[in-house]
Amino acid sequence: MNPRERTRRRLLQLLGSSALTAAWPASWLRAALNDPLSLGYPANLIGTVAILAEGEKMFEKAGARVTFHRFNSGVAVRDAMVAGRIELGIMNATPFVIGVSKGELLGLATAAYAGRIIMVVARRGSGIKSVTDLKGRRVASQIGSGTDHVFQNKILPKFGLKPNDLQIVNVKFPDHVSALASKSVDAYAGTEPYSSVAEHEGIGTIIIDYAQFDLSPIMLAINRQVFEQKREAVVTMLKGWLDTVRFAREQSARAGSVLWTFYRAQGYETPEAVIKSAFDRMDLTPDYLPELKPYLAEQAQILLDKKQITRMPDWDKELLREPIQRARQLLKRA
Repeated sequence: MNPRERTRRRLLQLLGSSALTAAWPASWLRAALNDPLSLGYPANLIGTVAILAEGEKMFEKAGARVTFHRFNSGVAVRDAMVAGRIELGIMNATPFVIGVSKGELLGLATAAYAGRIIMVVARRGSGIKSVTDLKGRRVASQIGSGTDHVFQNKILPKFGLKPNDLQIVNVKFPDHVSALASKSVDAYAGTEPYSSVAEHEGIGTIIIDYAQFDLSPIMLAINRQVFEQKREAVVTMLKGWLDTVRFAREQSARAGSVLWTFYRAQGYETPEAVIKSAFDRMDLTPDYLPELKPYLAEQAQILLDKKQITRMPDWDKELLREPIQRARQLLKRA
């Protein structure tokens, strides 16, 4: 990266400081403000809206300029946002709450409520039929993710277990199936489409999903300073976001094909029907359900008690509502 590019990226991180921005030439500031929005997403079904938007050029059709960046988890997306490498990101509730509590992130919308696509999967032939059977077993989970947080703090206690009753191994989501196949773990807590792949390949059996235990919201977050500087660009992007959700609902067969193409490009030689089955589990909605605010407050309290955050976010202020309302109004006029 050349020095001018490094400086420009640093400027994006620090926009909002009037003393600093006043010191930079106006032409450089305009160039930064006119850059495309950068959106990070996990390269699994949690990132479905972004995958579909990228594949169908939905943001471009809405008049928005957006670049896409793939990560292995929502935690990695959050860390890239806090580091100023990307401006918007899709992530689970736990990394989102931590990012908001640090004053870095704001909520723009929900990407999905994902309880049905997050599950505990046991290795076929392991004898594991229930979560209670995990006692003393090696279980893969991506430590620090929202998926792991719910597994350890909600699901295990429901079955009378504590995390130290089993051997939890830190394994990234894309590696869960191979860990199961190699018998290095007996089960995993992970996400689609990997679980449908594990079942199709005869490697694993889904023993439970998260829907009955957790709201499992997937959040679309934005860097606080970026929102202040690029409000109009964000509203235009949200028009494309809403159109993508509508596309997924109204053309589900086509949406499933787009997702299948995405996974084939990553080397997954899985029948299209498997990916479409995983997609059918998705509850895509951009709206904050009434249960969302108390849910996030509960998650934040857990993190406060564990001293992983230092303040309770003000969810009335840090879940933005006006941008997506404006985007809906613009769509109605179109």
